[in-house]
Amino acid sequence: MVAEERKQELKEASRALGAKNAAKKKASSCPDYTIDQLLDKTQQLIDEFQYELAQKFCQRALEKDPDNVRALETSGILLLELGNVEAAKQCFGRAVEVCPESGFSKYMYLGQIFQGAQAVDCFQKGIELMLKEKGEKETQEVAAACRGSNEGPSDRDISNAYCSVAELYLTDLCCEEGAEERCEENVEKAVSLDPNNPEALQLKASFLLSKEKLDEAKEIIKHSVSLWLPQLQAEDKCEGDDEEFDPVESCPLSYNTRMQSAKILIEVGEYELATEILELLLDEDEDVPDVWYMLGWANYLQGPDFVVNARHYLTKAKKVYTKGEHEDEELLQHVTELLQELGPGDGEEESEPEGNGEELEIESFR
Repeated sequence: MVAEERKQELKEASRALGAKNAAKKKASSCPDYTIDQLLDKTQQLIDEFQYELAQKFCQRALEKDPDNVRALETSGILLLELGNVEAAKQCFGRAVEVCPESGFSKYMYLGQIFQGAQAVDCFQKGIELMLKEKGEKETQEVAAACRGSNEGPSDRDISNAYCSVAELYLTDLCCEEGAEERCEENVEKAVSLDPNNPEALQLKASFLLSKEKLDEAKEIIKHSVSLWLPQLQAEDKCEGDDEEFDPVESCPLSYNTRMQSAKILIEVGEYELATEILELLLDEDEDVPDVWYMLGWANYLQGPDFVVNARHYLTKAKKVYTKGEHEDEELLQHVTELLQELGPGDGEEESEPEGNGEELEIESFR
C-alpha cells in the first residue's frame, strides 16, 4: 500500500516538473521586447484607458532599466491615474534625479502634486525647460518640419504653466511677501505669451477682482468666455443631429474651470451670461450642487422678479447636496439661509422655511 502511494507521489511530481519545464520553454520562446516596444504598448493601453494593464507593461520596462526616464515618467502618470500619488511622486522624483536638465513634463506633474513654494519651484523649473526647448525647436524648425515632428511645448502649454504659478500666489501663497506682485507678473506673462488663452484671461479677471477692479475684470472675463462659449453653444444645439455631443472635445476648459467662469461673471453682475454657462454645465452633470446653487444665487441677486427661479434652483441644490456625498457645509448653510428668506412660495411643496422667520443677512457670493 505504501509502495503504491509512493509511486503515485512520484508520478505527480514528474507531471509537475514537466509542466514547469513546458512553461519555461514557452517563456523562452516569447520575444524579448525592447524597452521602447514595451513603452509603446503601454501608451497604446493608456489610450484605451486600460491603466492597470498598462502599468504591468511599464513595470516590465522598469525591470529592464530602473532609470529609464520615459518609463519613470509614464509610470508616474499611470500611478496618478490609479490614485497612488506617493508612488507617482517617487517616480517623477527619480526621473528628476536621473535627468534634471531636460524634459519639462516631470516638473509640471510634481508641481501639481506638491503645494506652496515647493510647487512653485517645480513649475518654474518646468517653464525654464519649456522655454529652452521652444527656443531649440524654433532654431530647428525646418528640420522638424521635414521629420513631420510636432513635439515640444506650445505657447499655450507655457502660458498655462505661468497660470499655475500665478494661481498659487493668488491662493495658497497669498500671504507671502510680494505675492501680489509675483501673481501679477506671472498672469501678464501668461496673457502676453498667449493672448487667446481663456484660462489666462480668466485668471487675470480673478486677479483684478482681488484688487476690486470690477469694470476691468468684467471686460476680461467676458473676452475669456467669448473664446469658447459660442462654439460650445453651437455644438449643444446640434446635439443629436449626427452623433453624441462631447463637451470635452468642443471646449478647452474643464468642467470646474467653467464653473469658475460662471462664478466670476456673477461677481461682476453678468447674470445672464453666467446662467447660460451654468445651464450647459447642468446638461453635462445634474448632480453637482454648486451649479444649482450658483443658478439660485444669480437669480436671487436679480431681485423680486426672479424669486420663483431662485427658489427652484436653491431647492434643487439642497436636494442634490443631500442625495450625494458632499462636504461643503458652508454651501449647504447658505442655501438653507436663502431658502428661509425666500419662503415656501404659493403651492410649492419643497420650499419649507426653517428657523424663527427673522430676516437673515445674506453674505456675498463665496
